[in-house]
Amino acid sequence: MEILWLAIVFYSVGLGLVLHFRPALMFNENGTWKEFGYQRSHESRYTIFPFWLFAVSWAFLSYALAATYSWIFPAMGAISAMTSEGSFGSYSQEEEEEAEAEAEAEAEEAEVAPVSRRGRGRPRKTPLENPVKPGYYVIDPATQTESGLRKYIYYGDKPPTN
Repeated sequence: MEILWLAIVFYSVGLGLVLHFRPALMFNENGTWKEFGYQRSHESRYTIFPFWLFAVSWAFLSYALAATYSWIFPAMGAISAMTSEGSFGSYSQEEEEEAEAEAEAEAEEAEVAPVSRRGRGRPRKTPLENPVKPGYYVIDPATQTESGLRKYIYYGDKPPTN
């Protein structure tokens, strides 16, 4: 959704600038729009790039710029955050404890089945037959190879059997 809002901002700014400066390619000297067409004289009332064509093409271009902007800058922030730690996968003790606490909270939330409505009144929560066990897997950064095979390390009390 933020891409759309950013595209709207780019589009509005672009149209505002063109309407403010009124380039001779799109507008007559008295400020009226030139019509779409081709004529070789200098004082022509025709152009091959009228304002409406600019507005349509600028709409596509502003969306592409917004998508590129929102894709590049968050990726650059993630890369700088990873490289500032020194290496990929190096965590402090506090971060590991926070990750374990989040995994336990997610496991507790997952133990409850989706809400079902039966008749009138409040919905009931039914427990799952196979509750999710707390713990999580993490890719071992020392085992990453060029072939793409990776080893996973389980953090928790004991790995699940199934």
